[in-house]
Amino acid sequence: MTLIDRHLLARLAPVMAAALAVALAALLIERLLRLLDLMTGYGAGLGPVMALVLNLVPHYLGLALPAAFCVGVLGVLGRMARDAELDALEAAGWSLRRIGAPFLVASVALALLSLLISGVIQPYSRHAYRATLHAVVNAGWSGRVEPGVFIDLGRGAVLSALDVDATGRILTRVLLIEPRAGGETGGEMGGGAGGGAGGGETVVTAARGLVEPDPAAGRVRIVLLDGRALTRGGGLLRFERLQMAQDFALDANPFRPRDGPREMTFPELWARARGRDGFPPDPVHAAELHSRLVRALSMPGVALLAVPLGVARKRTPGWPRLLIALAALAGYHNALNVAAGLSAAGALGPVAALWALGAAFLGLSGALYLSTPGQGARSPLQRLFRAAEALTLAVGRRKGPA
Repeated sequence: MTLIDRHLLARLAPVMAAALAVALAALLIERLLRLLDLMTGYGAGLGPVMALVLNLVPHYLGLALPAAFCVGVLGVLGRMARDAELDALEAAGWSLRRIGAPFLVASVALALLSLLISGVIQPYSRHAYRATLHAVVNAGWSGRVEPGVFIDLGRGAVLSALDVDATGRILTRVLLIEPRAGGETGGEMGGGAGGGAGGGETVVTAARGLVEPDPAAGRVRIVLLDGRALTRGGGLLRFERLQMAQDFALDANPFRPRDGPREMTFPELWARARGRDGFPPDPVHAAELHSRLVRALSMPGVALLAVPLGVARKRTPGWPRLLIALAALAGYHNALNVAAGLSAAGALGPVAALWALGAAFLGLSGALYLSTPGQGARSPLQRLFRAAEALTLAVGRRKGPA
């Protein structure tokens, strides 16, 4: 590898890293907001939310990596064209195909990285994500209260507080709804009030409250101070102190082991697709295996597409090239999804549905790469840009003043 090759890769790295960071942030922020809304409803803290987001990173990394690589190549070549670096390389005898060689080497390395992500890391991260979500949704209440959120205590009891301190334990202006009388929950009412109508719903309000979890005993103690209890029969009870204990299960509903096509590694998918683990050959697992392989091995096609797009026209805006590249990648991604669905349903084999599509993408990208010898050279992309400019000018004349 020459010094110029290393220079091109050195310029590619920061542009690609920035594009990857922006893409991951855009994808994860939207999911983070949805998870925060969901987890708050279950009284979960920030820890489980961040664990869920971290487990989503490999999934979104696999989606964003081809687009970030394409944006990186386009950005580097566009900047070099504006700075006349490409002119200097072409004057020194470097063709576009030689300039694009280090990007092809980088695409092979990224293809191997994609195989590692999709074949090993993503299956475990998907299972970990679902296990964490299952633990939060199905686990008993841990004793933390969020302000303005109704907490299901189990057995029909509901707790809410308008104001909560930073620990989630000290409550102000508390509302508690119990489907049974206060005396049946182990409550202790001071100030001359106690008991209540059996079998009815009791609504309790209190000025202050305290939550004291005891994970070792599997219980949460709730102490309410200076409140009132309204029973279903209409009786009003005043109390200075009300105490109740709520049981919760730590491992009442453990999550299933890792299973399913999307949670299997490459060797596991291969065994299931071939029927070598005691199960009959399954087209669903075969489609998942071949879909991941085709996506990862299509990374060189991204380089073959991005390099000619990066130098198709000199002194023209870069956004049309970026738009064409991202539209092509999005269309290829959706086409692979359709092909995988057809293969999983048994309508087409993986070779006809997925590998043929991957070969077509590599073939078309390779044809563009080979038919574009340099900047401003006649190529299919140059004719496409000229036709687009002519169409834009024609539309502009029609919209102009008569």
